[in-house]
Amino acid sequence: MKKTILFLALMAVILLSAQSSYSFRLDKFLEEVTKPPPEPKQQTSQEPAKAAPQNQPKQPEQQQGGGGLIGLGESLGVFDKKTSNILKQSVGTLQAFQPIGLEEEKAIGGSLAVEVFNKFGGPYKNPVLQNYVNLVGKSVAEVSDRPEIDYHFAVLNTDAPNAFATPGGYVFISAGLLRLLNNEAQLAGVLGHEIAHITHKHALQTLQRGKVLSGLSGLTMAAMDQDNNLFDQIINEVSEVLFTRGLDKDLEFEADKFGMEYAYRMGYHPEGLKNFLKILGKSQRRESSIFLSTHPSPASRFQQLIGLLPQYKGFALYPVLSKRYKTTVQGQL
Repeated sequence: MKKTILFLALMAVILLSAQSSYSFRLDKFLEEVTKPPPEPKQQTSQEPAKAAPQNQPKQPEQQQGGGGLIGLGESLGVFDKKTSNILKQSVGTLQAFQPIGLEEEKAIGGSLAVEVFNKFGGPYKNPVLQNYVNLVGKSVAEVSDRPEIDYHFAVLNTDAPNAFATPGGYVFISAGLLRLLNNEAQLAGVLGHEIAHITHKHALQTLQRGKVLSGLSGLTMAAMDQDNNLFDQIINEVSEVLFTRGLDKDLEFEADKFGMEYAYRMGYHPEGLKNFLKILGKSQRRESSIFLSTHPSPASRFQQLIGLLPQYKGFALYPVLSKRYKTTVQGQL
């Protein structure tokens, strides 16, 4: 009981202190995701062309593939020729797939966020509900593995129980899904699952393994600005994955694992997501849920989460906050 009282006091302080910084502005959110990407800088005619170097410096031996630690190991007899070649090929493979940067991630995620609004009913225009979801989501995101991202949370105006995340920090939950929830711990678990997709870059991992980026060594804003067709193909590829085919089931299980972990770190009862999956599995509205059709079955996810519970010692003392959830959403849905 003492832990519960302390947690409630802590959450009250966090929510009150967050009012100014986390106050959700739907108009700003829409403005941000619909903002066109910056135009690439054009070289002015006055800028002198750079002269070609007269004496081209010799490439370091490592860049020619014969030096560095691998070459040193080979010369000292640490690696034989075959092992050395395998190591060089491995280094080449790693260099071929450069991580997608945050600026590019936000450009892709922002475009997909607009698509989410267009496909799934648009924003649910209720400032009280929007602000509540934003506050809970921001609190969970603060204890995630990528707290430095500027996260945005929005409620969708659809009765189908859905939730989505697009790269760069955009998270959506439908009014229909909020109606299924019984408490704030379940809401934190669902939002934690979506936040985990962003923190672990699941959509970007899938994109990098797909056909669109095959043969490229990296993805930059300049490349997307100069090739509109490439940007369209990227958006179509990620859209197909998120809204039709779904991510690999192992990535969904990973998002469940970290969603539960993030909710627990914030002080919520870690069974919130597990208990929501049980509700979703029995829901009469499950057939209309993309959240269901693109994910492993609720029963299999439920079982996976049960196996993770023993690592959370004393979790029974953590609150679910049923009264606060029902009081806040009552009359808002």
